[in-house]
Amino acid sequence: MELMTLHRLAQRLENEKQRYVRQQEREELLLRRMQRTRQNIENLEYALQSLERIIRLHRRHRIIPHAEVDSFFDGASAVYDRLQARLHLNLSYSFFCYIISTRYLFESRVRLPNRRFLGFATVFSYFKKKRGS
Repeated sequence: MELMTLHRLAQRLENEKQRYVRQQEREELLLRRMQRTRQNIENLEYALQSLERIIRLHRRHRIIPHAEVDSFFDGASAVYDRLQARLHLNLSYSFFCYIISTRYLFESRVRLPNRRFLGFATVFSYFKKKRGS
């Protein structure tokens, strides 16, 4: 009976060690997620402040003709790279596109009355296409 108890105790110790390793992995994952969420909150706060400032100053959106949309996103991609390098942050494409959308309107190639400008999802897809992902 003593051997069985010793074996069970050793097995229990091994199980606890494995559980501890899994908990550490989950903790690291949680810390990474929390850091990413913190960055997302900071990016959203900046986007909100930017939009509020534009509204407060009564600035009009700059309209980008459809013929220039491609070259605009080439430039925006270069700006995105420079910002990431200078700020040493991992900027999210979506937040970068939110900022772009607060300041610019992109003309659609379709000339329907209610569809003159591209929506956010289309702007986001143009930017992702330019980034190659």
